[in-house]
Amino acid sequence: MLLLRQGGNGSGSVGDAGKQRGMTGTAANPVLLVATRKGACFFYGDAARRSWRADGPHFLGHVINHLMLDARDGRTLLAAAKTGHLGPTIFRSTDLGQTWKEAAKPPAFGPATNGLAARSVDHTFWLAPAHTSEPGVWYAGTSPQGLFRSADGGDTWAPFSSINDDPHYREWFGTEQDGTPDGPKLHSIIVDPRDPRHLYFAMSGGGVHESTDGGQSFAPLVDGMAVVEGFDPGDVSFHDPHCVRLCPSNPDRLYQQNHCGI
Repeated sequence: MLLLRQGGNGSGSVGDAGKQRGMTGTAANPVLLVATRKGACFFYGDAARRSWRADGPHFLGHVINHLMLDARDGRTLLAAAKTGHLGPTIFRSTDLGQTWKEAAKPPAFGPATNGLAARSVDHTFWLAPAHTSEPGVWYAGTSPQGLFRSADGGDTWAPFSSINDDPHYREWFGTEQDGTPDGPKLHSIIVDPRDPRHLYFAMSGGGVHESTDGGQSFAPLVDGMAVVEGFDPGDVSFHDPHCVRLCPSNPDRLYQQNHCGI
């Protein structure tokens, strides 16, 4: 069982409960992390998962979009935050949430290329550890849509692949007024557990995309997917996946949820 974990606040304290338990949830005693627009909370459950104890809020006053544990080392946590004074950033913990430190270089778009307009990251929305054979490597998806990679455990980030400034992808992105009320997003970054070069991501809007060459190139994966009535399913920009998940017992199977169902 993979347990998401988050802890700490702006000062780096995880609180007595976090220190006592060490943020080491197990299948018998799960720890559930909940990210909200007003911070985050830990919920400690009993073995039957009938009784839960709340601890928090942590990162009080920050919008926390995503929290992830690095299951490869069992102790590194990343939190995608949007703060009032630091703006969009990522917090890192290497001690299971007892202390936190802001990333030295959070995701940020580079200078505009290909004659396209410059963009700035509003917030990081998705965090995903890379393959087990790539310790310390992480991927991040942002709003507006952007794909980033870190090779040092989430401390520094750089644009990844060519999609951020690819004219076709820019067309599929739509404008920053399209998508969710908080802006369009790149999310559901998935690494095939059998092959570190086999990657997926989804965009709201902009469809699902797949790479088989480690991110050197991506291609849309939308054939057969329904879109809202009245729109052309052949236009990638009209595809609006909300979440895509890979089946752990059958990695060839993906599930997508959108406006039309699952």
